[in-house]
Amino acid sequence: MCDTMVAMPSVTKDRVVLFGKNSDREPDEAQNLEVVPAQIYATGSELKCTHISIPQAERTNRIFLCRPFWMWGAEMGANEYGVIIGNEALFTKEKPEKAGLTGMDLLRLALERGRTAKEARDVIVSLLERYGQGGKCGYKQGLPDYMNGFLIADREEAFVLETVKKFWAWKKVKDYWSISNIISLTNDFDDCHPGLIKNAIDKGWCKSESDFNFRKCYSDRLYTYFAMSKPRECASRVLLERKKGTLTVKDFMDILRDHGSDPNWRPYRQNAGTICMHAGNRLTRPTQTTCSLVASLSEKNYFYSTGASNPCLSPFFPVFSPKAGLPSGYKPSGRNYDETAWWWNQERIHRKAIFKFSNAQRLVRPLLDRFEIEMIASVDASLEIDQKIIDLYFKRAQDIIAQFEKELDNLGGERTGIIFSRYWRRYNIENGIPE
Repeated sequence: MCDTMVAMPSVTKDRVVLFGKNSDREPDEAQNLEVVPAQIYATGSELKCTHISIPQAERTNRIFLCRPFWMWGAEMGANEYGVIIGNEALFTKEKPEKAGLTGMDLLRLALERGRTAKEARDVIVSLLERYGQGGKCGYKQGLPDYMNGFLIADREEAFVLETVKKFWAWKKVKDYWSISNIISLTNDFDDCHPGLIKNAIDKGWCKSESDFNFRKCYSDRLYTYFAMSKPRECASRVLLERKKGTLTVKDFMDILRDHGSDPNWRPYRQNAGTICMHAGNRLTRPTQTTCSLVASLSEKNYFYSTGASNPCLSPFFPVFSPKAGLPSGYKPSGRNYDETAWWWNQERIHRKAIFKFSNAQRLVRPLLDRFEIEMIASVDASLEIDQKIIDLYFKRAQDIIAQFEKELDNLGGERTGIIFSRYWRRYNIENGIPE
């Protein structure tokens, strides 16, 4: 499950495009930050994606990715031209093919081949129509495979693109939009595949073109319900509307940390209806936020990521610019626990904090807020983001987490219940994470 949102200059404080996404995947599914350089390929080259191979482009853009370690595609990312994309699982009556391009593959391909949001949108559409979508998308748990939706933006415009099999529909965003694992388009799209409506009529999901509603016709109500898609979609839009006209980068970071309005909210007794997602059992809460990304797009593009689970416990830091790559001290993660890798080290601390959540939040949120407010102001004032700035703020993020863990160890725990405790103990034993 994921939540992705975009706000246009008409509703942001600094008249920039703002973008944010929480990527929600399985608890042990490490998600790495990665920069892939621009490349030129020989004519006729083949590209191996996650499940299938397709012809390689002659040239690919320099890209930044938030990528689950085991797949070729990515959950979200940006390119050297300031195009940014996040994808979402869509649970529909139509089911994916056994093999095809995954939504994550399509996202990466669009970043590699598109120089504007419009070009990236059209790359996805053309590849979808040619190769279709399908194949295993989950990691270990055997979660259902799915169709895909996308939010695609650059500094000029943004599009929501939602797909079913080789069908698609898109809409240009005005003011703001958010997507949350549910088809968000109804009959308000700007363009669609000619077969989208005909297929729905043929299958009896609507009577005519005038009767067609993308969301109502194609949504799988059961999976969409258990994904708590509507409550999360509603939550993100309420928060965006509340700050409409004054939205900032920090607002987007805070929206991605949202647990709702209940002051007694805890990760061990929540449902799956919050934007900041916490796993708790295999049936109703099998996924959690495993990485977060926020961007500001204008003449200067700024990208911030946690590179870690649950932004409510993790700092954002700058990650990518025309003259810089990842922080020099960043180490990617693999399948198994590695205390020297950023994602796994953060995950170890996260799994301690959720058993002391109330006290942990009171401790860490002031640290995160002070750091991020100062960081954003400093980055905004910079003529450009160079490697020195990226390395500086990653080191400061590491220091904050070290301070947080030191004080966390002195906090009292909470009664979380046996199901929650056993759920996380099993994961820790599997990966050798110290408790």
